[in-house]
Amino acid sequence: MPSIKLNGWQRIGIIASIIWAFGAGIYTHKADVERANFFANFAYKVCAYSKEVAHETDLSSCDQERKANIIAWMKGSDENVAFAALAPIPLGWFAAFILLYVGRAQVIGFRAVVPWATLNWAKKSFVVFCTFVSLISILFAIMVILNLYVDTQVPVALALRPKVMKFGEDSVIAEGTWTRSGPTQWSSIAFPLQTSRIRCNRQERRCMEAKASVSGNVLVSELLEYEVESWTGGSIVFRNDAPCASEVFTIDLNTEAVSGAGHTINENTAFCKMREDNEKYWNYLLSNGFDVYWAQRQKARPLLLRLIQTLFGN
Repeated sequence: MPSIKLNGWQRIGIIASIIWAFGAGIYTHKADVERANFFANFAYKVCAYSKEVAHETDLSSCDQERKANIIAWMKGSDENVAFAALAPIPLGWFAAFILLYVGRAQVIGFRAVVPWATLNWAKKSFVVFCTFVSLISILFAIMVILNLYVDTQVPVALALRPKVMKFGEDSVIAEGTWTRSGPTQWSSIAFPLQTSRIRCNRQERRCMEAKASVSGNVLVSELLEYEVESWTGGSIVFRNDAPCASEVFTIDLNTEAVSGAGHTINENTAFCKMREDNEKYWNYLLSNGFDVYWAQRQKARPLLLRLIQTLFGN
């Protein structure tokens, strides 16, 4: 059996392919694990704060929720690893093949390398196909690099639709992501990557909110207390008063919607005059976390990535 002789470029290509397969696979698996752990820890912290609010010391359900989140986020990771490791390799070989021909064309002339006029239809089709694949390979590589940059700007996804859960007649829990709107540029929420769990107790006449927010790559947690103003069969109204603002929130038990409204107070005091914004009123809505995450991701895209994705209708 005759032996196959490889030239220098082919050897380099094989070595590069092997390095890419291992490197991309390891990187993708590591990224999936980090993303799964980040979200699971994010949800665990919210659960733990909620337990603290309810004066519960048993965190076993939070541990189970964390494990379930990791399993959910790691689902499909093997397919992601295989695709990232193997799919770009044939595209890379096609791109390298075209680049070699382009390089030769620059040295000895394009017509000498690709005598287009003398090629039959099959060879012309092959040249067009290789050119198309090379362009797709270049676009794919650019998109991968730019999406990695977007991942650094929006490092964590959020849960889906908000939920309102009743536990008997005296306990209600609401979960979701707050969005904020109003008439000024300061109206949007400061840290959009945020999730909250609100637990209201009828007997105690109070609601406690365990809130976790992502600022850059830092996870920030808060524990807020609200006074219940009214509790009926259809709604719960609670409020929070600060030195310069008053906010009232409503949990609609029929529609399972959670909303809020705020306005400024004590505007003439020296402390409140130090506020940089001139916002008079604003509104809140407990929303679908994934929509917030996706909007932030779209906003973080560099211009070049937006232009490329526009070509594909995104």
